Amino acid sequence: MPRRQLLTTGAALLLSILAYICTMALIQPSVASAHAYVIGSDPVDGSTVAKTPKEVHIYFNAAVSPLSSAHVYFTRGGNYTDVGATPSYVALLNAQELVIPVKTPNTQPRGNYEVIWTAVANDDGHTTEGIIGFNVVSSDFSFTGTPILGPSTSNKLEEIHTLDLIALLAILWEWLVFIALTAWIGIVVMEQFVLRDGGRGIALLAQLRKHTYSLQRLCLATMLFGECVTLFLRVIHLEQVQQIDDLPLALSLSMITETNYGHIWLLRIVLVALTMGLLNWTHQSRKNRLPSESAQFPAHSDPQSFQPTQEAQTADTHQTGDTGKLKEPAEAMSSLAISSHRVAWLLLAGLLTLLFVLTGPAAQVLQPHFSAILFDWLKNVAQGIWFGSFAYLSYALLPLLRTKNRDYDAEMLVTLQQRLTPVLLASISIQLLSFIFLSNTSIHDLQQLHTDPYGSTLAVQLIITAIIVLLSTYILFVLRPRIMRQAQLLSAVEGEVSDRHARQSALRMMGRRLKTTTDILSALGIGVLLCSALMSFFAPPIVFPDVTYTNQPVSPTNTVNTQTKQIGPFSVTLDLLPGHIGQSNTLILLINDRNGKPVTDAQVQLTANMQIMDMGTGHALITGGNPVYATTFDQHQAFSMGGSWNIRVEIQRPNQQAVQDTFDIMLS
Repeated sequence: MPRRQLLTTGAALLLSILAYICTMALIQPSVASAHAYVIGSDPVDGSTVAKTPKEVHIYFNAAVSPLSSAHVYFTRGGNYTDVGATPSYVALLNAQELVIPVKTPNTQPRGNYEVIWTAVANDDGHTTEGIIGFNVVSSDFSFTGTPILGPSTSNKLEEIHTLDLIALLAILWEWLVFIALTAWIGIVVMEQFVLRDGGRGIALLAQLRKHTYSLQRLCLATMLFGECVTLFLRVIHLEQVQQIDDLPLALSLSMITETNYGHIWLLRIVLVALTMGLLNWTHQSRKNRLPSESAQFPAHSDPQSFQPTQEAQTADTHQTGDTGKLKEPAEAMSSLAISSHRVAWLLLAGLLTLLFVLTGPAAQVLQPHFSAILFDWLKNVAQGIWFGSFAYLSYALLPLLRTKNRDYDAEMLVTLQQRLTPVLLASISIQLLSFIFLSNTSIHDLQQLHTDPYGSTLAVQLIITAIIVLLSTYILFVLRPRIMRQAQLLSAVEGEVSDRHARQSALRMMGRRLKTTTDILSALGIGVLLCSALMSFFAPPIVFPDVTYTNQPVSPTNTVNTQTKQIGPFSVTLDLLPGHIGQSNTLILLINDRNGKPVTDAQVQLTANMQIMDMGTGHALITGGNPVYATTFDQHQAFSMGGSWNIRVEIQRPNQQAVQDTFDIMLS
């Protein structure tokens, strides 16, 4: 392998490894949260409360769109009475919270209440559903049974994961879109980067583009039509779950205008349409240049023979020698235009892949998680280069190289493999590292590889990918050296017909073996893409907050959190009053020094955030105490959800070093 190619491969490998190590070291990957699943509610699912709440709050692991809905029902004897005051809405300051106002809560009866919800994830457009139940009792009402507390039963996972007709069609079309995108990336990379114009490759590339032009149009048309079908199937699923009678067209427009998925979907449609227009324009431009290219490379009686004639080579050499000075500016301009053309196609491929990534599972990690989006984009681009290049070899290039001129076949195979090897090595390494990173963010327990449908599909994809790696290694490090050696031996044989025939037979055998291996590898790549479509449907497993719930009736008027802690030289007592969820809460601090005397000249900085998920960080600064330090957090700043909240207290006295510690407050 030439030194330049070795440097290119080594640089790609080193950069991908460094990116992975730095990301893992600097940013702790979170568990992916594609789709919108309930991870908490107020009241808690299965709990018993002292009075009917004014509002019911549902918390999701991902942002939900305004198309989501929920209804609160009072249930008795199998009858359901809707007690919602107004339609549910997404909280203004928290896109992961759905609020359902309750009608005249003080007049609602004691008994069982159910909240039936459906959520449309803002980023991927998938619909999920579930039920949350709670009980309202007093001292003269008793509840029998042992309910399961918390959100573990809030999601109807069996219905969400059911592979009905709509789900199967959605998976099928998403799979076809993945195949089309991968094949198109492979064509673009091979024709714009690997099979560069020059020498005898011009005629080969021109002949290939005649075959791949229709294939590119098919890939882009599949993406365009597949995206429309996918949107329509998402709308149909939403209508089925919410049991509404809206026209699919009207609901489709709402999906496009009211969700991030719809906005990105529209950008994808526009970009695919522009790419199809650019493809048609470049094809027409090449057809207009065809007469000049045909003059330089005359056609032969054999349509698949690309060997330039001696006359053409002589004429080209003579013309270059006589008018080289006159052609230099034109050739420079032509070279610059070709380079810009290649860059434009590569940018289009990268941008289109990014638009698909932004509606995938990785885009919903940590909302947003730049490293996860970056690695998912790298994985899809590298996967397109890896699988798409081998598919291009198998179904476009290798069949076309079966010509009568075996010497020319050998030369083209050697040149192709020299250019393609560093590209494949870099794409394989990047794809594998990205795959490891994204798997780490999606699966947090190895048991999920066989207990969860997403994990099981991921395990199958891992096995298929390992087989593809072995086949790729066989092609690059076993077949490639043998083909290059046979080509060198063939070029060294002169005169002896029997020896040339033997070398040509050996080269043909190597070519058939390469074709068979790339066929198998392409089929396995389609299997990997099917796994990706299934994983997009199932979504990564849910991770519920680490909260211990109790089934004691809670009165919102008598909840107090009081703690005392030694922070440096100070004894600090913290009270949270009244301790309401989703309301304004006051933090009170009493600070005493080592002698037990109140400290009144300190500056106190308070920071409040939830322990297990980011519900927004509240900040407050208190200067001077008399001797009580107090501040009130608005309902939108902090304490908007039940669970464990961290309150970091930093105390700074004049001319003294600041000290700090954290209080853990549990809101039921």
